[in-house]
Amino acid sequence: MQLLANTTSPYVRIARIALIEKGLNIDPTIVDPWADDTRLRAANAATRVPTLVLEDGTPIAESMGIVMWLQATRPAPAHADLIGSDAAGVLSRAGVALGVIDAAVHTIIIRKVTAPVLFDETPVGLRRRRTMAEGMQRLESLAAAGQIRSSGAPTLDGICAVTAIDYLNFRFADAPWLPAMPALNALSTSLRERPSVAQTMPFVAS
Repeated sequence: MQLLANTTSPYVRIARIALIEKGLNIDPTIVDPWADDTRLRAANAATRVPTLVLEDGTPIAESMGIVMWLQATRPAPAHADLIGSDAAGVLSRAGVALGVIDAAVHTIIIRKVTAPVLFDETPVGLRRRRTMAEGMQRLESLAAAGQIRSSGAPTLDGICAVTAIDYLNFRFADAPWLPAMPALNALSTSLRERPSVAQTMPFVAS
């Protein structure tokens, strides 16, 4: 199998954590979605990462598509269960984190084609900022209440929550509009004991 990826995408990180937890530690094939990489375009007309290409050549795009494939083909108890017994709760909490991630990524993408000053204070930019701030406040409350598993194999809500906090710390460090997030930062530190989380921290390739 081949995982087409880059080094900073939170969606790639979600897929990589899920793959590793399911016993598939695939070295990512680094591509540049912005450069219209021919390998990525051949597998995914949207030229988006992550895209997982199976051994028979079937491409599976999007992190949630990859998670669904993993759950269907590598089920518990033989493999880690990414959903667990509280499916509604896990998916609800994961959805909050994914909303934050979407707002953060869309902000970064718009900044690539315009100056932050031309976008961040617009109605759309402010709405995305609000989504990040309010979403993280909700996740902080959930983490502080112990509703997101902080040890052992993470479920999808933990995977998405730690990806969200680490991505905001990576891209929006010291943003004055973000709430205090001690419980989420503690969650990130705790889950970093998992190889799946430690090995997938976002970074800018040199």
